[in-house]
Amino acid sequence: MSPIINHRIGRHDAELLAQFRGIWSSTLADAMGRHGVLGPEVQPIYHDIAVVGSAFTVQNYPNDNITTHRALQMVQPGDVLVIDEGHGNATGAFGHNMSLEARKRGVVGLVSNGHIRDVKLLRNERFPVYCRGVCPRSAQKNTPGSINVPVQIAGTVVSPGDIVVGDDDGVAIVPFAMAKDVLERARARMDMEHQQARDIKDGKKPLEIVFGDDWLAKALAGKVTEIR
Repeated sequence: MSPIINHRIGRHDAELLAQFRGIWSSTLADAMGRHGVLGPEVQPIYHDIAVVGSAFTVQNYPNDNITTHRALQMVQPGDVLVIDEGHGNATGAFGHNMSLEARKRGVVGLVSNGHIRDVKLLRNERFPVYCRGVCPRSAQKNTPGSINVPVQIAGTVVSPGDIVVGDDDGVAIVPFAMAKDVLERARARMDMEHQQARDIKDGKKPLEIVFGDDWLAKALAGKVTEIR
């Protein structure tokens, strides 16, 4: 299929996006039944990182970033660039100068299954990046890919307009149509997590608030032999 550049995507309003700030990616994973999170091969480039925004997706031809440069002309404030760099990519397809242009246009972060370069500058300026690794080799600028189509990043499909939530644990992707429902469930889960932490400090067992005092014995009954 020929490359596609799609200018028409939906985005949630800033008020809804703001309500996802402070919700852990792990809590969103739990709220979505352990789905919707990127695999561990995509990692943040610095600690104490946070990003919340709307997915603006790019599907690059391997080792070529001409389509990312086109995307940088199209992004809007609050977007997160979500880039599928293609199988076998081995270049630093996003670097410091691209981050300057992205930030100038209101982009709040980058999620990529490829590699970046200029990592020291990106860390110093705290431009939020999640990626597979670092490579100093530059990408070519010849073969176009697609913009704002569904992409697969680290085992998860990301569609344009999905909500991207990243923290030190990794990245959760909330499907556009499920945003309000997931937010409600995640808030309830956050309340439970905080209450459980207080209970443990007060002497109760982990998960007692969820399953009761004897949950572990019941879960293991008939499955193990304990030698004392």
